[in-house]
Amino acid sequence: MGEPERPRISVLHVDDEPGLAETAAGFLRHENGGFSVETVTSASEGLERLDDGFDCVVSDYDMPEMNGIEFLKAVRASYPDLPFVLFTGKGSEEIASEAISAGVSDYLQKRGGTERYALLANRITNLVAKHRAEAGLQRRVRQQAAVADLGQYALTGCGLDALFERAVEAVSRGLGTEYSKVLEYRPATDDLLLRAGVGWQPGLVGEAAVGAGEESQAGYTLQTEEPVVVADLRTETRFSGPPLLLEHGVVSGISVIIGTPEDPWGVLGTHTTERRAFTEDDITFVRSVANILTDAIEREELERDLRQAEQRYQTLLENFPDGGMFLFDDDLRYLVARGEGLDVLGLAPDDMEGKTLEEVFPPNVVERQEPKYRAALDGEEQVWTQEYHGRQYQVYALPVTASGDGERLGMVVSQEITGARSE
Repeated sequence: MGEPERPRISVLHVDDEPGLAETAAGFLRHENGGFSVETVTSASEGLERLDDGFDCVVSDYDMPEMNGIEFLKAVRASYPDLPFVLFTGKGSEEIASEAISAGVSDYLQKRGGTERYALLANRITNLVAKHRAEAGLQRRVRQQAAVADLGQYALTGCGLDALFERAVEAVSRGLGTEYSKVLEYRPATDDLLLRAGVGWQPGLVGEAAVGAGEESQAGYTLQTEEPVVVADLRTETRFSGPPLLLEHGVVSGISVIIGTPEDPWGVLGTHTTERRAFTEDDITFVRSVANILTDAIEREELERDLRQAEQRYQTLLENFPDGGMFLFDDDLRYLVARGEGLDVLGLAPDDMEGKTLEEVFPPNVVERQEPKYRAALDGEEQVWTQEYHGRQYQVYALPVTASGDGERLGMVVSQEITGARSE
């Protein structure tokens, strides 16, 4: 087996002597094949290059215009945690003390021989590893806080549109990505509508759609159980990039299903224009947000269905005033028994309420009715004709509601139809 690949580390080396800077860069690359070293010859040029995104800065001390300590202070003003090594041939306790006070990460004197460069490479590697670990921990803490906040917000009854907006903002902020989106799957048109998003061109949210086939990242995500991570869309072979991503210069990203592969609601995705290696924590973060959205959507759909069901059942009661209405729970225990239908059965509310089906009716009735009651609890409306004392009744067994603890309820409504079909 070969050696494990070393992590990539980008270094900005500032030294006013070009020859020494290039020599140091060559030694560093030799000591660690994962090093990428850029050299500049002045602190002012170094400040201009910082936004290019380096993992570590190595600087000489004795430089014109701005010495290494002054350069360090300027770096700390914008990048308080960036690893910074003062690598100087002019060393003293006074300089070392001043560097420490200014926030230097490490202090190393130049000396003859290659051993000093090996030591510098080791110091850089350790500093960057520590910085990345600390940054990763802080990022995880922020992500976990964002998930907790979003979960609490989802319970406030904020509505799906508001929740989607907060979700995409949380994902982009938690991962530092330019784009995030919630796509809703539309089976009728076999595409995914951009319901909410961050970073997209004006007018696209609520209007733009991508294909739901496996040729797009979102469509591919619909077919998978695991998150889809793209390191570089330009070299991706599992699917092609849809116009929505290509026109925005997307390179890397994560997408996860909202819902399940068997019953997908849509896709949550986040993207960046830079090549990015996402961590397992990043993937878990996006997946956690998608899970919150899934729960909220299921809850919204359930509440909508229940509202519709209750309206429908109220209509039934209003149109069947001379029938009966029985409310029962998952144990087939009657919670409410009302209506003139009770008189037909020769019962009073107290004879039924608080008792189970088999406690009220004889075995032959229980045998016929129990499957219908169970089917109603499972969400399947049941309709049948029943004769009582020579009179015909239309009987409906219906799902009614589910309480917050998951309890299922059902309703039985009856209406006399004796003679209704004799004409």
